[in-house]
Formats: sequence, structure tokens, C-alpha cells
Amino acid sequence: MFFRLLTFILIITTTLIGVNIESLSAAEIDSTDLINKVSKSYTKKFCNAIGFGLSKDSAMKFSKEENKQVFKKRKDIDNIDKNLLAEEIAISVVEKCGYPINLNGDKGVQEFKNYYLSNDN
Repeated sequence: MFFRLLTFILIITTTLIGVNIESLSAAEIDSTDLINKVSKSYTKKFCNAIGFGLSKDSAMKFSKEENKQVFKKRKDIDNIDKNLLAEEIAISVVEKCGYPINLNGDKGVQEFKNYYLSNDN
């Protein structure tokens, strides 16, 4: 009797723990995919704006407004971790078009990330 009770408790506990972990992992994967999409879209717009001769400020404003329009129908866009998004965008921008705006390496990534976050408000 005791063995059956212990087995039942173990099975219930294992099932409940497994369900919670899977839900968390699925939400994390969705968030990561959305961050990558937003970052790729932002970087493309930002680098094109820099290429057309806009200043860094103007390119940032243009890219943010365009991305807001593109992703405004996504309900989960407001739940994105802004720090992770800023990090991903900064890495992508520095890799793709950091040279024209004098940003390179980790220092450039950190500088653009801070700049992006300060203009996000």
C-alpha cells in the first residue's frame, strides 16, 4: 500500500514538473524568434537609412517607427525583454553597418545598446 502511494505521488509530481518546464521553454523560444525578427528588421532599416545619408539619430527614429508599424499587430511585442532586444539589435547593427557610424567590437555594441535604450523611452 505504501509503495503504491509513493509511486502515485512520484508520477503526479513528475508530470506536473514536466508540464511547467515545457510551457516555459515554448514561451522562451517564441520570444527569441520574435526578438530575432524584430532585430533583423530594425537592422535592415537602420543600415539602409545610414547608407542613404541619414544621421544616427534620424536613422534610429525612422527604424523604430517603421518597426512599430510592421509589428503593431503582434500581441506579444509588448512583452519582449527590452534589454535582450537592444543587445541583439546592437550586435547586428555593429556587424552590418558599424563602420560608417564609428562603432566596432564589444565597445561599439555596448555603446549602441545604451544609445538604443536611452532613445527607447
